[in-house]
Amino acid sequence: MSRKYTKMEVLAEEVFRRKEAGETNRQIAESYGVTKNQIKQLVARQNRKKRAIENGYVPLPKGRPRKDSTVETEETKRNKELVKLRMENELLRNFLCEAGRR
Repeated sequence: MSRKYTKMEVLAEEVFRRKEAGETNRQIAESYGVTKNQIKQLVARQNRKKRAIENGYVPLPKGRPRKDSTVETEETKRNKELVKLRMENELLRNFLCEAGRR
C-alpha cells in the first residue's frame, strides 16, 4: 500500500495566506487532503522558526557541509599556506642535515 506524501513546507506560505483570510485549519486541511493536525503542526513549526529568527538565530543548512574548494575563506587560505611553508621548512632542514651543513 503506497503512502500519499505531501511536502508541508511547500504549502506553508499558502496556508498562512488562507489563515489570514479567516479560514479554519479544518477547511484548509480538507482542501489539501491532509489532516487538521498536520496544518496545526505546520503553523506551530513555522511560528517557532519565525520567533527564533527574530531573536537572532541564524538557521544553518541541514546535512553535511559540502567539500567545495571554490569557496575558501581567507583564514583557510592562510592556514593552508602556513602548513605548506612549515612542510617546506622541515624538508629543507632535513636536507641540510643530510648534506652535513648543519
